Amino acid sequence: MPQAETRPCERCGAMIPPERVEVLPETRLCVECSKAVGGEFDLSIVPENLAKAGSLKKNYGSFNVKKTRRQIPRDRKG
Repeated sequence: MPQAETRPCERCGAMIPPERVEVLPETRLCVECSKAVGGEFDLSIVPENLAKAGSLKKNYGSFNVKKTRRQIPRDRKG
């Protein structure tokens, strides 16, 4: 299995550990910055309604998770 590459955090410039990059390949923040800003993503759950058009009955077959990337506030230290 190939070793995950490290890359700099977009907020503070510190190197992101390879373990974090391996588990979250789309991450742009180190652990400390992710904690400071409350995470990189906003998650919302959207129910999928399988009822016939015009029906008042709600028939939710499944739920979809919508993942949107948050704006990253820049670290004011550096």
